[in-house]
Amino acid sequence: MAVELWDIALLLLGAKIGGIIFSKLRQPSLVGELLAGIALGSVFGLVTNSISIQIVANLGIMFLILLTMMSIDFKKIDKELEKLVAAQVITAAIIFVALALIFKFMNMDLNLSMVMAVAVFGSSTGIAARTLMTMDSINSKEGQAIIGLQIVNGIIELLLISSVVNILQYHTLDVEPIIRLVLMIIGTVVVMSRIGTRFINWVFNYIQRFKMEEVLLAFTLLFAFVSAAVAEKAGVTSFLGIMLVGMLLSRTQQALTISQKIKELGESFFIPIFFASLGLTFSIAGLTENLGLLVIMLAAITAIRFIAYIIPLRILDCSFTESLKVGAGLLSMSEYGLLMLSIGLTFSVVSNTLYSVFLTVFLLINILSPLFIKLMFRIKPHYGKNWGKKGVWN
Repeated sequence: MAVELWDIALLLLGAKIGGIIFSKLRQPSLVGELLAGIALGSVFGLVTNSISIQIVANLGIMFLILLTMMSIDFKKIDKELEKLVAAQVITAAIIFVALALIFKFMNMDLNLSMVMAVAVFGSSTGIAARTLMTMDSINSKEGQAIIGLQIVNGIIELLLISSVVNILQYHTLDVEPIIRLVLMIIGTVVVMSRIGTRFINWVFNYIQRFKMEEVLLAFTLLFAFVSAAVAEKAGVTSFLGIMLVGMLLSRTQQALTISQKIKELGESFFIPIFFASLGLTFSIAGLTENLGLLVIMLAAITAIRFIAYIIPLRILDCSFTESLKVGAGLLSMSEYGLLMLSIGLTFSVVSNTLYSVFLTVFLLINILSPLFIKLMFRIKPHYGKNWGKKGVWN
């Protein structure tokens, strides 16, 4: 037990140092946390099969999902929800078909295609938003379109992860778990829009009367744990339950206070350990022996993602210049992609070598994407005839 506590302390220290260094370099802190995990796994021999590290990392996932969902202002996307969802569904379909064809050509199975497609689909809101803010472009037409698309992207990505996890658990493309998942989503959304919203508002308003903010945090975690347990009992992944609690809480008057508490607790301990733990499985030997695969995957993933994001924008009648800018803003890869890949590793769908190569691709794309955004935003704007009429496109 003492050894495992030492491992957690060492992992946290490395993650915090790596995160701070990369933040000072104006790079995503999660890159530093991942690199710290890689270094600690290679030098000190830390491994992810430590029970204590797994527990803390799983709690890090919960905090990350809660924080993501509570940071979303759903009112901003209400008017354009159908358009945003349509764009992201088209993107997901393009990515899945492209990777399925490539993997079929390489004689790889369908499960790997699904895991990789979901891992490749997501876009990092944090990296894009931070880059746009430094350029004073966050309130531009393209900047608002990027943020709106990424909000929907995050929701769809979590639903895709939930679906793939269920398929991997059942070891088949059986319709039953998928139908159960869809019915639970529909039922929960209905409850969330009426009963759930009223109930959770009543509870949190009552607690706030006593001015006990720490109790709000305790109730938030209680709701998250209960919802996660109910989701698993219903035969779906716990991620979905946590996600729906986050959506419910984002509608409360206390959302800002609660999200700040979750951010302080999560980012000070649980979330950095989660990202650092993802680096522990990295194999330097596996990477150096497959540099050719790294180059191919880097080029293929970048091209597929960029094209998959541009095509829906062109369908929505955005100009080519607009599509390039928004596509560049969506290029940075989501941290949930690493979560999906680590799940694939757990189910033995993804090999250690492929995991190491993908992790390197993830790091390179996220380090270079801010430079690519700045390059694309230098292009002189030429707006399409339907761009900017209303909502997030305005």
